[in-house]
Amino acid sequence: MIAISFAVEGLGRREVFGKKGVLWVPTFKDMLTEKSIFRNKETLSPHFVPEHMLFRENEIRTLMEGLLPALKDQKPHNMFIYGGTGTGKTASSRTVIEKLVSEGSDRIKPVYMNCRVYDTRYKVLQKCISHFNPDFAKTGFSFSVLYERLLDWVEGDGDHIEAKRLIVVLDELDMVKDLDSLIYTLVRANDDLKKGSVSIVGISNKVNFKIRLDARSRSSLCEREIVFQPYNAMQLQGILKQRIKQAFEDDSVVDESGINLAAAIASAENGDARYALLLLLRAGELADSRKTRITDKEVQDARKQAEEDKAFEIISTLPEHQQIFLLALSSLSLDSQYHRLVEEGGERFYLSGETYEKYCHYVKKMGKEPRTSRWMREYIVELDALGLITSIQSGKGVRGRTTLVRLAYEPEKVRKIVESTLTGP
Repeated sequence: MIAISFAVEGLGRREVFGKKGVLWVPTFKDMLTEKSIFRNKETLSPHFVPEHMLFRENEIRTLMEGLLPALKDQKPHNMFIYGGTGTGKTASSRTVIEKLVSEGSDRIKPVYMNCRVYDTRYKVLQKCISHFNPDFAKTGFSFSVLYERLLDWVEGDGDHIEAKRLIVVLDELDMVKDLDSLIYTLVRANDDLKKGSVSIVGISNKVNFKIRLDARSRSSLCEREIVFQPYNAMQLQGILKQRIKQAFEDDSVVDESGINLAAAIASAENGDARYALLLLLRAGELADSRKTRITDKEVQDARKQAEEDKAFEIISTLPEHQQIFLLALSSLSLDSQYHRLVEEGGERFYLSGETYEKYCHYVKKMGKEPRTSRWMREYIVELDALGLITSIQSGKGVRGRTTLVRLAYEPEKVRKIVESTLTGP
């Protein structure tokens, strides 16, 4: 049988058909032998920590200075790191912790945790204890037992073992529900220790998270703060070029203009390096499937995919009635028989009143009670602010003054994501 293969644009895979049109499923071995422009995709992952963090030398040095006392067998400073998403906070912290462990002694014990997972004081102490004692039961103990066990370990368990310098790294610290209790407990633990110490490295996107702390906790912290500023376009170009050498078999597969475009787009998105790397990864996957280079087109297409993914993630978490409103608007947009729309700058807008009527139809069909039109006006404002719809006030040619709305994304895709969310798996 003669097999005919061709790449399907945008799917990132090869469909192979036999002479009679029967789909041939390749083996993993076949797929492994397919030529790819990638050498190591992992280097474009947000979890990858490069050997050298570009443009964060000053921040890394400041963090190292704060933790330096641990190498002198003294208590490290409490450090708090702030900055937007993708500004290098986590990667820089991991870099410093790795340096500290490699240059220090066994007495230095850092414990890293993501507070989206370890989101209570109890879970944080559990994580600390299980890190150094995996056999210790993770549930069933009171908080006071966990606390005493932690202190015993830091002091050396009374078995002539040297005391420890425990450094608790709390990423996304602001996600902890009982944050004030956690901070107070970890800071005050040093008052109950005869030897050894407990220090905090807190990482947060929110500079004002300390508002949640009461005066006692704030006064006992004595912390040092580091602010990570957003990357500018030139810095993002440098970061992308660094990763390109590691990610691709030949760095010439990426056009210079493609690098500049990805950096410019990410710079406009609050200097988010993660977003720049995501664009490069998606653009590379598109180029792989199209058997071409990474050009401006691949970057623009990757941007569209990334924006849609982000939009659909937002849609799936919206309140039910806002989702139904989007369903109504997508239904109108897909109805070829619907003519009461307004052309504005080459774009088709729909009357908010008509959309509200369609919304009421869907809500009643689901056996629910529609929200009032006043609520719907609030929804329009909120959905517009999220970038899911565009709304404008009507001009000439429309009787009275009304709001016109349109989806910011393809109606068919919006309808599918709303239907799948509302109906469940």
